[in-house]
Amino acid sequence: MTIEIVVTLDLDPALARRIEGAAPSLRVRTLAAGTRATFGRRLPYPSELQSAVPDAELVAALTDAEVILAAWAGMIPSLDLTQVAPHLRWVQLTQAGAEHIDPARAAGITFTTIGDMSAGPIAEWVLTAILMFAKGWPQTFRDQQAHNYRRYMPRELATCTIGIIGLGAIGTEVARRLKPFGCRILGIRRSFTVRGPHPLVDEAMPPADLDYLLGASDFVVLAAPATAETRHLIDARALAAMRPDGVLINVARGSLIDDAALVEALQAQTIAGAALDVFTREPLAADSPLWDLDNIVLSPHVAAGTDRYYDRTVEVFCENLTRYLRGEPLSFMVDTTRGY
Repeated sequence: MTIEIVVTLDLDPALARRIEGAAPSLRVRTLAAGTRATFGRRLPYPSELQSAVPDAELVAALTDAEVILAAWAGMIPSLDLTQVAPHLRWVQLTQAGAEHIDPARAAGITFTTIGDMSAGPIAEWVLTAILMFAKGWPQTFRDQQAHNYRRYMPRELATCTIGIIGLGAIGTEVARRLKPFGCRILGIRRSFTVRGPHPLVDEAMPPADLDYLLGASDFVVLAAPATAETRHLIDARALAAMRPDGVLINVARGSLIDDAALVEALQAQTIAGAALDVFTREPLAADSPLWDLDNIVLSPHVAAGTDRYYDRTVEVFCENLTRYLRGEPLSFMVDTTRGY
């Protein structure tokens, strides 16, 4: 029996052949990035996909699809998969987050993510952001542009406390990368119930201890999933609980931060700075006040990026495909009732 697989990635031919070679029963259809009529070869931002109309080729390809390897799940927000893909059983996403899935449009379909595949690159981005602020590079760049030769006093990471909100795969990898620098590391995870020592961090705590972590940390790293509970987790009250020399770093989702409150805190310098890779709406609007703040570093949702991203995605997919063909449980399955 033939298994139809639809791949909405612009894969290198060698990677496509690797998928095809997993079993003789596979028929693989490789499409350019899902909604290519709208975005061409550019990888769209998740928020753009909310209003994207999938092209006719994609819709036609889904008719017989049993498995999808989906670039940013481009078809998920705008298609009722239960209607257009009646044979669909499994969707492998190419990102770690799954908050955009509508359970009503995905009944009976298994979703999997890339799990911890991006944890390493994201942790490197976080480490870079921490070092930039600790060593004063944002101000140095501005002084260089202004031809202003001004000395300042950098900080040692060994004297800093790092608070990580969300000790999943990404938060854990951030902690591991920071350990050699001698930092004191605090961590929050939804499943923790009491504050105390933990193998991953110097001090672990439940979400109820958020204010303690914010007040104790020189750098606060957001690595929690986007859920109803984490929406605007960092609001005006939380920002007021941070240290005046504290820096906020977000590699989770933009929805975790109240943008207006953050802008106000940065303008008033009640916190020292922020490093943001994700935003409430992407791309970030040209008139956003975030662009013009002196104490902020921005990047366009690239923390997870690596020149081996598609290679590693195909590795994850092929491992899961082997499990699927054997009837075994898949790795990194999504609980569609709340997101991954």
